[in-house]
Amino acid sequence: MRLVRSLGIVTLGIALASISTGCTIRARRRIETTPVTARIEVTPPPATAQVQVQAAPPPQGVTVIQAQCAPGAAEQCNGLDDNCDGRIDEGCGWESGQIQITLAWGTGADIDLYVTDPYGETISYQRRQSASGGILDHDARGACVAGGDTIENVYWSSPQPPRGSYQVELHYWGNCGAAGPTPAQVSISVGGRVIGVYNVTLYERQRIPVAVFTL
Repeated sequence: MRLVRSLGIVTLGIALASISTGCTIRARRRIETTPVTARIEVTPPPATAQVQVQAAPPPQGVTVIQAQCAPGAAEQCNGLDDNCDGRIDEGCGWESGQIQITLAWGTGADIDLYVTDPYGETISYQRRQSASGGILDHDARGACVAGGDTIENVYWSSPQPPRGSYQVELHYWGNCGAAGPTPAQVSISVGGRVIGVYNVTLYERQRIPVAVFTL
């Protein structure tokens, strides 16, 4: 017996021996086969941010500090990552993300945070969200409003923030009748780790660049 496979048709040849003549008779019949298609569903892995960050040297008057943290410590809502988990002030009312930029200052002045994304859009109290997904989710007015606080926060929640250069600036909008020169700090976290904490002293109406980093 032999099997010949060709174009989805199997030809079966059967040799029958004649008892009376000793001759061999070949009988053929066609067996139709049905092609089988197997579909395999593959679920792609979840997207995660895998970035290499390059931080430019700080401008004149801005210093980079080594902020202290301790695993398991309580967050103090001070614009720093107190518990070393790569998030700034989680649980304090503003969001973390693949990029988080948090401003904190120490007087009743009104200081504003400006973050410009790789597409040239600037996020601030004037425009709280960019097309690239950046959001200012906490704006502060200091002593200019009753019960005002002194933290501002911008974040990107998308797993793959846009590649390119990000610029961070601060503006001393006003002293609110109660403040003079004001120390401020900016903490920047990217991909779950703090890449820098920047300190600067601002004077009324001053607007200065603080940090530039590139993904």
